[in-house]
Amino acid sequence: MWPELRRWLPVQVTDVWMIGSASVAVVNPDVPADLRTSKDIDVIPVGTPVLYFDSTIMERELGEDSDFSSKHRFFVDYVSDSLLKWTPPGWQQRVTTLQLTEGLRGHCLDPHDVAYNKLYAGRPKDIVWVRGLLGTGIITWARLEELHAGNPLDAADREKVERSMVQVRAEA
Repeated sequence: MWPELRRWLPVQVTDVWMIGSASVAVVNPDVPADLRTSKDIDVIPVGTPVLYFDSTIMERELGEDSDFSSKHRFFVDYVSDSLLKWTPPGWQQRVTTLQLTEGLRGHCLDPHDVAYNKLYAGRPKDIVWVRGLLGTGIITWARLEELHAGNPLDAADREKVERSMVQVRAEA
């Protein structure tokens, strides 16, 4: 599957950020099945803007309705780095880098950073996912709180994350 991703990425892209829950499963193959429910893997080209033309090709060849998706039972979502704007500072140094295939490296967000972004999103499925990941021991409350304390969000965004944290704890 990684050679197929390499084939359809723009030629200048040799590195991708892998940012969603699927990236946690790539790095932690023992993640329980109930935390592997995502049908997509979010990738962002490192140092290259996501152009409409490129994203259209990616959607056609690797997207939700593609032959790739039928074959592998998941799809690639070629997304913008704007999805990382709430990620706690220093996330680039916490990634796990994997050689996916010749000419392509994947930089998977640290599970705490993925969980933090899910707390920011605050959707019911994200609350359940964070709670489940906490239960595996892959992430800890202490580290999530540390990342939150050091993240320079505005007051409204800070409160949004804190509401999600309360929900995760309340339903644990």
